[in-house]
Amino acid sequence: MIYACLYFIFVGAVFAQEELKTLSDDPFYQAKRQTETAKLNASFDPLERATLHTGYAEERLAEVKAVVSKGRHEFAGDLLKNYETSINGAVDEINRAQAQGRDVSEALSAVERSTTKHTEVLTDLLGKVPEEARPAIKRAIEVSKRGRNTALDRLERIQRGEIPAGKPEGVGPPGKPERPERVERPGRSGIPGGIDRPGGFGGPGGGRPGGGPPGGRGR
Repeated sequence: MIYACLYFIFVGAVFAQEELKTLSDDPFYQAKRQTETAKLNASFDPLERATLHTGYAEERLAEVKAVVSKGRHEFAGDLLKNYETSINGAVDEINRAQAQGRDVSEALSAVERSTTKHTEVLTDLLGKVPEEARPAIKRAIEVSKRGRNTALDRLERIQRGEIPAGKPEGVGPPGKPERPERVERPGRSGIPGGIDRPGGFGGPGGGRPGGGPPGGRGR
């Protein structure tokens, strides 16, 4: 967890010092995305992965703001899809941690705070992009609001004692944590992962019941 926090402090400092170049010709951007992927693949702690996803959503939103300010709206759509993936990923990891009996209140609070700010930023961007870019931003706003509402509702119910901090409704009993699916690395074409080109925005069979051999005859 500390390692993840230090990473985002470092990335934020670098991002503040240098204005983001166009994503297709910035080699440092590709290195950053590959580092993000490596950190997710290396972590098996759902709470740490939730923190990573929340931070990555913040990064994607900063990148959307940068390309919009440069008039490079053709890149915003795919960045917004990556943003949505990160928000949904954070919620999924929190669910996994809660099913394991972990206290997820802090992670839920982080998602709630972040998505509240994200919705404000995305709403402001609506008035700064051409008409064809607005549907992608509107979809991202809906994802952001849904993430916030999910986190806020869960926090309130935990605080009221309606559900335990370690077990959300609809999630199975705690079990052995599964290895998270491997996250694909960004493409190496010089364009962010997911951006190929600029564009708009039966049941088990076998033996007989009772342990008799298959195909055996009864008496």
